[in-house]
Order: sequence, then structure tokens, then C-alpha cells
Amino acid sequence: MRKGFHIGETVICSIEITNQNGQPVDPVTSMKITIKGPATCGVENEDMIKDDVGKYHYDFNPSKKLEGDYEAIYTDKDGTRITIEKDCFHYIK
Repeated sequence: MRKGFHIGETVICSIEITNQNGQPVDPVTSMKITIKGPATCGVENEDMIKDDVGKYHYDFNPSKKLEGDYEAIYTDKDGTRITIEKDCFHYIK
């Protein structure tokens, strides 16, 4: 489900990584985020902030306040294995 935010609000993009048993784990290589929207957001393959084992976030507050749909793409690199998750949100006036 797409979340709605008002222009000017900070969107906290977050993800939790778990293993097959549901236990939180950190990626061996990196945890990155890319955000795509109605215009270039300037968030391309950025490092996410680690909160705890397997828990990461990124505060998104674009300089251009454009109404529309945005997509957050989380990329977990674990050696040669890459896992991609996506999340969507919408900025409104």
C-alpha cells in the first residue's frame, strides 16, 4: 500500500533484513537506497543508516518539493548475492 505524505514532511524509509529463520541479520557488503520520483531526487545508491542488527533507515526530504509518486528501492548486497525490495509513497500538497 502506498503511503501519503505532505510536501515538506520527512519520509523515513526503513527496512528490516532477516534470514530464513526470521532472525535479524546485517548484509555482508552493504545496504543501499535509491529513490525515484517525478524529478531527479539526488538519492542514487546511497548508504542507509544502521539502527540495530538488520534494521536500517534513510530520512528523505527532497530539496525540490514535487507532488507525485516516489519509489524507494532498497538493495542488500551480501557478497555476490543481491536482494532488492521496493516501497512506494506519494507527496501531496
